[in-house]
Amino acid sequence: MGVVNPLTKEQAAPEVHGAFDKLSARSGKVPNIFAAMAHRPAVLNTFLPLYAAIVNQGTVDAKYKELAYLRASMVNGCEYCTRAHIASSKRAGVTAEQVAALAFYQRSPLFDEKEKATILYADRVTRGAAGIRSQELQELSKYYDEGQIVELTMVVCMANFTNRFNDALENIPDLGV
Repeated sequence: MGVVNPLTKEQAAPEVHGAFDKLSARSGKVPNIFAAMAHRPAVLNTFLPLYAAIVNQGTVDAKYKELAYLRASMVNGCEYCTRAHIASSKRAGVTAEQVAALAFYQRSPLFDEKEKATILYADRVTRGAAGIRSQELQELSKYYDEGQIVELTMVVCMANFTNRFNDALENIPDLGV
């Protein structure tokens, strides 16, 4: 059990019951991350559409978003998000071999140059965003326009947010592999 008990629908405030119903319909349950967020109903109800807008919408292909999310989660050592995003990355077209090689992506022939640039950017934002300089952004602009760089940055930031939330509260992994 984590530090904070995930709420059941019966324990949760009535204003999150709709969110619980949608989450249950989609994945057969309310994942622990969201059941823990339900302790603050306004946060959960605001977070879900923000997460969906960042991760599920936009013009950056889902495969690149998943590579970035997964790399950030691995760098941070977040078991919850790593497990969840191994599963979602496979649905987005990342191979099991790529997942296994992600720790050593720079020398791996399994990744093309755009994938390597995406993973490197996720790594840099996660390890120290203040250290990113225009040279790194120019490298990324070979593959993404400005709006897509913003989109990709938001994906990495969302990964770092959920990594820290899950790790701090010791949420038990219940998604993915």
